[in-house]
Order: sequence, then C-alpha cells, then structure tokens
Amino acid sequence: MNAETYQEVVRAAAAQLISLEHDKRGTYVRTPLQYADGSYVVVRVDHGGGEFFVSDFGSGFETAQMMGAGTAYKRIARAIAEASGVGFDTHAFSILTVPADQLPGAIAAVANCSQEAVNVTVMRMTEKASQDDSEALFDRLATIFTPKAIARDAHILGASNTQWHIGSLVTVQGRQIAFEAVSKHPVSIVNAATKFSDIARLDKAPARVSVVGNKRDMGTYLGVLSYNSSVIEQAAGDHVYHRLAGFAA
Repeated sequence: MNAETYQEVVRAAAAQLISLEHDKRGTYVRTPLQYADGSYVVVRVDHGGGEFFVSDFGSGFETAQMMGAGTAYKRIARAIAEASGVGFDTHAFSILTVPADQLPGAIAAVANCSQEAVNVTVMRMTEKASQDDSEALFDRLATIFTPKAIARDAHILGASNTQWHIGSLVTVQGRQIAFEAVSKHPVSIVNAATKFSDIARLDKAPARVSVVGNKRDMGTYLGVLSYNSSVIEQAAGDHVYHRLAGFAA
C-alpha cells in the first residue's frame, strides 16, 4: 500500500467516526464516543456572531430516560457538570459563548460529560439491579436448602489469586456450589463469565451456576455463560436446584 492509498484509507475511516449534519437549529457533530446502549454521542453547535453555543441538546438525558433512569441521570449529570466546569440545566449539558479557537475543546468536553453521565447512570442501575437479583436468589435458595448450607456474599480465591465475590455459596456434603444472579446487561455477563472462568481453573473448583430471569432473553450471551457454568432460570423448580447440588456432591 503506497502512502497516498494509506492516507485515503485513514481519511475514510475517520469520516465514519465523525460526521456532520446541518439543519435550522445548528450543526450536529456525531462523535466516536458511545453511550452504554451503543448509540453515538452527538453534540449540537449553534452560532451567533463570532461565538458558538455547544450542547448535547438533552440526548444523554433522553438515552437514560429510555432506560428508566431519567431522575438518577439528572443527579449524576449535575455532579459531573460541576466537576468539569460545564453547564447543565434540567436536561442538557452545554457551554455558552465559545470562541472559534476553543470550539474543538468545547465539543469534546460536552460529549465526554454526556457520555460519562449516561454510562455512570447505567452502571449504578446495573449495580442496584444486581443487588436486588442477588437478594432474590438468596431468598429462593433459603427455601430449597437449609440455612446453614448457604452463605451470602461469600468470596472465592480464583486460579489467578483474584478474590471473587459470590452472591450465594451453597455447601452440600463438603462440595461448594457458587450461585450467581446474572442479568442480560453486558456488564453483568462479563462479570459472571470472568469470575467463573477463573474459578473453573482451580484444581478442586466449586460447581458454578448462573441464574438468569429468562434464558431466551439472554440471546447469544447464554453461550458465554454456559461455557464455565450451568445456566438455569430463577423460576426453575426446586428439583433443578437439588439436581445441581447432587452433581456437585
């Protein structure tokens, strides 16, 4: 590949990462940054005189609201705006009166704040949902096994010497079964798959069970989980849980 072709390939790639659209309200800059749902962060630039107004026009808030986290987003966004020196009203991040030579930095600042606010909001949501699911799983296990057999919030040292948190650890006839509540959110999937992969490499590895709400909803993530753990639904009959405990014993 000669230098001219190489440069054209790079230009084409860059053009796919950053694009512009114009309408009466201003120019929309699609950045390479992505929200937690996979959509790109878009910043709107308006101008008046020789200065510019930069805003995410509430797109971060709308993204969070579609995930049912609009209220939490506002609280998190205000804190991020204050720390970054960027403005935030009830919905949008913005920077007023930006001179032309500071426009690139203003676009980057608004885009980064908008992305961070959405992603932190989603992370907090995931943590809360994970905690709720873990508590529900523990309560279910308590109806199936004797209380003495179940440990809540246990820890297992993996083959990498990493200490992993386990939502519920059941001990049956000297064998341990690690039960983990897993949602279909990628963060939850990666967390469960990583810890179970490390634990599975132990010489006397505990049995591992990923407990999901609905297997069909997991899509291709089901294969990721099943590689190093048994996957069952929380609503599965008691005999399913007993069978897994029997295999472990």
